[in-house]
Amino acid sequence: MPGAARSWHPLAYHSLDVAAALGALLDLRPAWLHAMAAALGVDAAACRLRLLLAAALHDIGKFAENFQQKVPDLQRALLVEVGRQPVPCPASDGHGDIGQGLWRPLAKPRGLLPLTPWVLAAVAHHGAPTVSATPNNAIRPPSLDDAGACVDAVVALLGRPDFADPMPEEMGAEVWRVAGLVILADWIGSNQAWFPYAPPDLALPAYWDRARHQARLAVRAADLAEAPIAARVLLADLLPGSDATPLQQQAEREPSPDGPTLYIVEDLTGAGKTEAALLLAHRLMADGRAEGLYWALPTMATANGLYRRLADSHHCLFRQTGQGGRPSLVLAHSARDLNTAFQLSIAAPGRADYADAPNAADQDRSAEAHCAAFIADDAKKTFLAQVGVGTLDQALLAVLPVRHQALRLAALSRRVLVVDEAHSYDPYMNRALEQLLRFHGRLGGSAVVLSATLTAAQRQGLVNAYAGRTVALSRQDFPLLTRVRAGAAVEVPVASGRGTRRDLPVRRLDTAEAAMAALLDAAAQGHCAVYIRNTVRDALAAVDHLRRHAAQARGGAGVAVDLFHARYCLGDRLAREGAALDRFGKASTPAARRGRILVATQVVEQSLDLDFDFMATDLAPMDLLIQRAGRLHRHARPGRPPPELWVVGPPAVPDAPATWYQTPFPYAAKVYPDAVQLWLTQRTLDALGGLPLDSRSPRALIEPVFGATGAEGAPAVSAALARVGETAAGQRSAERGIARLNTLDPDRFDRGAAAWDSDIETPTRLGDPTLTLRLARWHDGHLTPWWQDAPGTGTIADPVPAGRTWRLSELTVRAGLLEVPLAPDAQAQAAIDAVRTRWPEDAPPILALTPAPDAPPDQDLWTGRWRDRQGHEQTVLYDAATGLRVP
Repeated sequence: MPGAARSWHPLAYHSLDVAAALGALLDLRPAWLHAMAAALGVDAAACRLRLLLAAALHDIGKFAENFQQKVPDLQRALLVEVGRQPVPCPASDGHGDIGQGLWRPLAKPRGLLPLTPWVLAAVAHHGAPTVSATPNNAIRPPSLDDAGACVDAVVALLGRPDFADPMPEEMGAEVWRVAGLVILADWIGSNQAWFPYAPPDLALPAYWDRARHQARLAVRAADLAEAPIAARVLLADLLPGSDATPLQQQAEREPSPDGPTLYIVEDLTGAGKTEAALLLAHRLMADGRAEGLYWALPTMATANGLYRRLADSHHCLFRQTGQGGRPSLVLAHSARDLNTAFQLSIAAPGRADYADAPNAADQDRSAEAHCAAFIADDAKKTFLAQVGVGTLDQALLAVLPVRHQALRLAALSRRVLVVDEAHSYDPYMNRALEQLLRFHGRLGGSAVVLSATLTAAQRQGLVNAYAGRTVALSRQDFPLLTRVRAGAAVEVPVASGRGTRRDLPVRRLDTAEAAMAALLDAAAQGHCAVYIRNTVRDALAAVDHLRRHAAQARGGAGVAVDLFHARYCLGDRLAREGAALDRFGKASTPAARRGRILVATQVVEQSLDLDFDFMATDLAPMDLLIQRAGRLHRHARPGRPPPELWVVGPPAVPDAPATWYQTPFPYAAKVYPDAVQLWLTQRTLDALGGLPLDSRSPRALIEPVFGATGAEGAPAVSAALARVGETAAGQRSAERGIARLNTLDPDRFDRGAAAWDSDIETPTRLGDPTLTLRLARWHDGHLTPWWQDAPGTGTIADPVPAGRTWRLSELTVRAGLLEVPLAPDAQAQAAIDAVRTRWPEDAPPILALTPAPDAPPDQDLWTGRWRDRQGHEQTVLYDAATGLRVP
């Protein structure tokens, strides 16, 4: 009856729809079933039956009158047909909570109590564990009898489990996986295009046959089939014509895994960690440990870059046959809707290929990367794609109390989790990552962790979390590959790659002015340079200084000064990112580089492949200095002087006062509050004569700063500075404690004390709360988005998608800076209100800007107003060249 328009669907039919959908999913992706059966020690058939029964009983709470009376006219009409009268039931509990309260009274007399953990996971299909509700005021005896009859009918139809191998009452992480699978089955089984509402004309066995047929069609329409894994992948398949680095050679000769495995790969930039990770991930996939991978990165920019690389090479991991699915590649972060390449890769519903692409160019562009529309329409389905690339935040949502996290967790359990730049996360994210690895290991998942500067404590924490126990680690070699399997670790030293390590001299400069004078001199001689500052405010001050003094430098008339930081609207930031790559990227020309200075913040540390002749940086923790130094002489270019890193900061004097770092860097001290780490960084640079990354192990740079400061031979820190360090250490400990409280427990499937409510967000990152604004121009009575569509000004390789001007006008600032934006006048406020009526209620507020009255003639400067948290009105400035300036 596809064309029939019915207003209701029998509950028993819907229950079978969802069970059939789960059965079809298990047929299509049998690895889920086999992994669960192995974990429980039961055969696959017994595990499948229990799963289908749980899915068929997921809505048992809907038998309660308090649910049925949500549509009173329909309830009344149906009850009259069977000779009953509706009785109001005042209970407001949801049908999931009612289902949990109903289950044990229904299960006990029927001998089904061993099924309880999975049924309780199934009734939580709306995205969060349920809380048992007393059904007294929700369901009357006749409806309770109906619920029992439904249980009997489902068991008679599907089969009674043999509980000779009993399911324990507490099954740990497996219950979370069951919840995730039932969520997915419920989404498919509730889709009326696939399971149209039907009259109650068929007996359950006949309807079950229909539901199974529809389910097979549904999972095919959803494009959820997975491509078979290629039998063998070598570096030559990923990088044709390239010579393997020692790390890549080690990855190629790694033994076949005989169980779930964690690899930790430590080597410097340029050692080929990306390809090594792909080789290791494929080895795990080929051994049946996973059917795909998810690559987690620290930023959207790094995710965009890797997505473009994998779009051309991910197909090497899979067999190209006429059978099985086509590997789905998904980009997973909050701005993926602005990535043209990803949007073009999404297959139109019902279209197997790209015959209906808008034009031939688009078809060619999306030919290699393919993402099923069903997967792409919701970020919660990210890990259903066979290959995912995104931020670590998307993966961490699997272990935080957010709606439908169990679906992410279940799907991720059959993916190799690749965590890139693992050293770059703060204590909160690091602790959450450990909990993610703990869940992943418990579910039989495998992972690859990549880093250049992991501390010994970080490596130990990641290993212990995955193994679920304390594992002995002993080697301090670098590079190093650590293999963790079956609760034990093997540490494999790796040779250094040619050209990947160097001893870099470091010169300390006392002041920013001294650094800028040296940068101007280098630029005047035709070189390109960068000054990395630790705050936007300091970066703005440096740009003003450099531009004022450029003409005074020897030959400085030809010097150009650029600026790049995070406080631009999205469109301007993408444009400046593209300009930085054109001028300083791997393919940049001598003409584009000549005489240019870039002043930047941390945005250039790890997200972009930039290469400078000279570099100055404000003093920052050692691991970040190593990252920044990776942008100095990154690529071979003839005719430039030997590299030297200039670090601006105070000398590491023994009697350093508490304000040792705060005095020269009052704003940066809030970004890097641990002055002890900064002092130890400078002290270590002095002791080693720079960054000896070739003659010494990088651990000789990292451990003296981030290891135990009281270790034998460690330099003595002044008492005043030590107190600052103790405060910062306490803050780090508190952040890890918050992460411990926020993350879920694999052994407890319950709501606990976590905030699951949709109006309370559990963050993937800590830090100052932020607020997103949409910038607008208010001029001559017209309100327009700040960013205007313009071809060729998008992300690194792609033009900006049309019609996204308001999204591209978004700017994120610290929430503490403002309470509410203020309109220029009443007419502007009316225009703002009119625009917002077309947006969702939670859309960002608009900050309307007007032309600055005193702006220089060569500067497109605009001004806006907002009220801060103290009730004071503030005036802010914005232009595309400088970004947002706050008093």
